Amino acid sequence: MEEPERPDPDADASEIQEWMDESFAQSVAEGMESVDNGNVTVEIIDYERDEVVGTIDTDGNLKTESKALRNVSKEYIDEGVPVLVPTTDENDEGETVHADAEVLIEPGADGFVRAFVDELPSPFDCDMSVLDELPTFDMREPSSEDAIDRNGS
Repeated sequence: MEEPERPDPDADASEIQEWMDESFAQSVAEGMESVDNGNVTVEIIDYERDEVVGTIDTDGNLKTESKALRNVSKEYIDEGVPVLVPTTDENDEGETVHADAEVLIEPGADGFVRAFVDELPSPFDCDMSVLDELPTFDMREPSSEDAIDRNGS
């Protein structure tokens, strides 16, 4: 995909806004290679090398030639990504208690790619504009059954 042509410095505001919109849309399209049937594929960037070093999808399919990325990703792909999710419960006195529960988001679950990218150590990450668009894990969603509650609740 060819990058939109940057307007001249003396361009009017509408031309600059149009360029910004096109540039943003292209950035999202490049970073989020596919979203079909709930399956998301995201490019993983090594910011020290300033290059794409792999991709990960909702099902945990990691495509990379980077040994370092493969090593830091193995546990998350095999066992899931630990995340804290807000929960409510009642205590012995019948009062509502708000707490966080740690759950493992396994490959295949909504929010896996977002949780995976959030857990990657530096220098690995994805484009921030793509990160904002990724689905997150929600305990209230039926697909959340693919996550494991580590607190046993």
